[in-house]
Order: sequence, then C-alpha cells, then structure tokens
Amino acid sequence: MLLIKNISDRFLALILLLILFPFLLIICLWLWIGLWENPFFVQERVGKNGRHFRIIKLKTLAEKPGSRMQQVLSFLRVTHIDELPQLINILTGSMSLVGPRPHTPEHVAQYMPWQRERLAVKPGITCLRQLKNPYEKIEFSEGIEDDIRYVREWNLWLDIGIVAQTAYVFVKLILRKF
Repeated sequence: MLLIKNISDRFLALILLLILFPFLLIICLWLWIGLWENPFFVQERVGKNGRHFRIIKLKTLAEKPGSRMQQVLSFLRVTHIDELPQLINILTGSMSLVGPRPHTPEHVAQYMPWQRERLAVKPGITCLRQLKNPYEKIEFSEGIEDDIRYVREWNLWLDIGIVAQTAYVFVKLILRKF
C-alpha cells in the first residue's frame, strides 16, 4: 500500500507541476520583480522518522502592509497557492500529497512523547486538520491529535477523500476571493 501511495504521490506531483508550470512561472516572475529577491522561501522542517529536509514555498511576506504587493502575497497565502512548490518536495521523496504538515525542528524538539507518533509518516501538503477548519487557525494540540488519527487510520481511501476535499476547499477559497 505504501508503495502505491509513493508512486501515486510522485505521479500526481509531476502531472500537477507540468500543468501548473506556466502559472507558477508567472507568479515567480511577479514576486521576483515585486520583491526584488528570490521568490522562494526555503526552511528546514522535520519529516518521517525525524529526518530533516528543506521545504519550498513561495515568499508571501512583504515589508509594506497595505501595498498592492502585500494584497497579492496575502491572496497567495490565504488560498495556499504559496504551498504549490512543495510538489517538488514530493518528487524528491521528502513529502507526500497527504500527511501531517511538517513542523520546524524547534517545534519538534518541544513535542511531548505521544506527539512524536505523527513523525511515523511522510509529511504532506494537505491533511485532516487543514480540512477541519480551512478558514481559521486551530489549536496546536487539536492539530496534533488529528495528525495522529491520520497516522493510525491511514489507508488509500482516506488519502483519496482528503485530496478530493482539498480540491473542493481550494476552489471554494479561490472563488471566495473573487
């Protein structure tokens, strides 16, 4: 089952990258021109079995609140478009489409022993807790509990359901912004 998940993750990530490449290229050029710096944010995170890797996102922080550029960056963040470069993390094998969101080493160092169970699977771009309340932040402990529930109940149908719900929420977020 895990082999099927790994193959389907990489296949879907490749297809999505090919489809979204022109869109991502335009966004990266826009960010590069607007920010005058590298449009990518790279940060160390902790993945499966405590392995460290570098996550890739689009930069969505700007110096001037209220500016036109800040509005664009906010749109990218709220709609989670800034997460799309993580498809590269899936291709490299450090992430999955579905799994607990990866935390920084500093967060992981503060885990209680029971919370480390969430590191038993690859981290994902989407997960149960993101779908639970996509418009608001949830408590850290509640998110950890959802992640552990995912680890314990994982099966391919659960992943398929989460991907389908994520697509629905993504479209809803985009339409809500227009």
